[in-house]
Amino acid sequence: MVAESNVPPPSFPRLLRAWLYRHWHRTRIRTTGGGHRIQLFDSLLEGCSIELTGKNNRLEIHPRARLWGVTIRLVGDNLACRIGGQCRLSGGQYLLEDQGSRLEIGSGTTIFKPANAVNEGGFVRVGSDCLVAAGVDIRNSDAHSLLDATSRARLNPARNVAIEDHVWIGTHSQILKGVTIGSRAVVASRAVVTKNVAPGTLVGGLPARVIRENVDWDHRRLPSGGSV
Repeated sequence: MVAESNVPPPSFPRLLRAWLYRHWHRTRIRTTGGGHRIQLFDSLLEGCSIELTGKNNRLEIHPRARLWGVTIRLVGDNLACRIGGQCRLSGGQYLLEDQGSRLEIGSGTTIFKPANAVNEGGFVRVGSDCLVAAGVDIRNSDAHSLLDATSRARLNPARNVAIEDHVWIGTHSQILKGVTIGSRAVVASRAVVTKNVAPGTLVGGLPARVIRENVDWDHRRLPSGGSV
């Protein structure tokens, strides 16, 4: 495992500071099983809980990321969770289960108190420079099986979720399985996204529909009515 190319490798003093910070602020890391790999670089973790159970699971938290009160659980085999450099994650739960499931969060992304679950060997990918507001639910599976009563065939297989770079997701939204959200898109608060969202599109409602096209957004609170 290597650090991201756009972030300088952390120096030994930074690595030591991060290790001391994690221990002083009571971040707990527990592993059961074998073959796990954990690489935390110089990330600062405060009051976090990390658990790897099973075999050959991998957790990477890349340089200069900061996590507060986050729970990360990898329960199964050959699971992979990658959190990019300079991310800011506050609260919430990140759960990977079953065999080969993957979660990727791009560099510079900020997420508040999510419920994020990846199951059945699929993946959830959140791009770089995204903003995910509090209480957002992102998952690639219904977690249980819906069956045809006669044939017993499953009707609700898992489907991957991809959120591209620079996407803003409003509070308490739901991003359901099989969805791709294009770059620069904005999801309004409490929307339920069941279909793909085109780049540069504002969506909202239950189920989410297009409210406006050709939009962008900025982390700054810019004055209204003028160009930047």
